Amino acid sequence: MEYFELYTEQNLPRWQTKARSDVHREGDWHRSTEVWVINDQRELLLNLRHPDKDLFANLWDVCIAGHLQPGENYRTAALREVREELAYAVPSSELHFIDVWKIDGFDVHTQLYDREFAGVFVWKTQLPITAFIPQPEEISELRFVPIHQVRQALENPGTDLNFIPLETIFLEILNRIESTAL
Repeated sequence: MEYFELYTEQNLPRWQTKARSDVHREGDWHRSTEVWVINDQRELLLNLRHPDKDLFANLWDVCIAGHLQPGENYRTAALREVREELAYAVPSSELHFIDVWKIDGFDVHTQLYDREFAGVFVWKTQLPITAFIPQPEEISELRFVPIHQVRQALENPGTDLNFIPLETIFLEILNRIESTAL
């Protein structure tokens, strides 16, 4: 069973842990990490979430993401998630920290909450998509998509790619990435 450390709505520790299923059912604040993977052609690596995921199944995600384990920091979790989800050990020096975002999500299909403080990183890579082996229970498909097309899809939900319904937050993060990391 997976456990998360709990935080207040201001991202302060509550010094408690709780089972993942309870956290998402009850809407507790916790921490996650996101790695936005961008190649030399200014394409963003998207991943289609596996149909068996408890949150936002069968929807496209803009990043490689996961929850922090108790005692873990954002960078360590980011490195672990890339290794687990893409079967690639990215050097820590290649992850560029952007900021921490407050994300308040709700999955209308499962009636579960995803309230988290996400440490956001950018990984600029020259690797082809064939360098990655998606974790089968997490990811159904990987695809590099030009950033301008991702932006269009996020600005017009339901018209192209069906993303996790956090388009506004994803656009904020994308704007910050484009202004600071590209």
